[in-house]
Amino acid sequence: MREQNVEFLEQYKRLEKLCKETLNSNEGVTSYIIEMETTPFETTANISTWETTYKQIKHLRWMRNQLVHEISFDDDFCSNEDIKTIKNLYELIIKAQDPLSIANRSKQDYYYYSKNDANSESQGSIWNKIVSKIKSWLS
Repeated sequence: MREQNVEFLEQYKRLEKLCKETLNSNEGVTSYIIEMETTPFETTANISTWETTYKQIKHLRWMRNQLVHEISFDDDFCSNEDIKTIKNLYELIIKAQDPLSIANRSKQDYYYYSKNDANSESQGSIWNKIVSKIKSWLS
């Protein structure tokens, strides 16, 4: 089992580095968690993987802390499933398909459309603009 613990920590370090770079932070995974915790519910409500990912990343950080500070490294602690979870989250962040990336895009879209809609109310609703654009592509 020691090999799985080593692999887990290697994958966690990789995820930590990615989170630091992505969030421009010194805290890595902790910053990712804080960003999730401070994102408004209105933004996260329609992201189906939000709660699951939040629980997973908190659990992964807890596991890392246990390995580094609490338990013997030779204990049977990490499973292949834990390692798969870290790798999957890493890939989602790389592809900007993780819940936090989705939420950030959602916030940006809302800001963009709210701003443009307020500036151009005389031109019709956003929905009408979208329909018009799609019609122009199909023509």
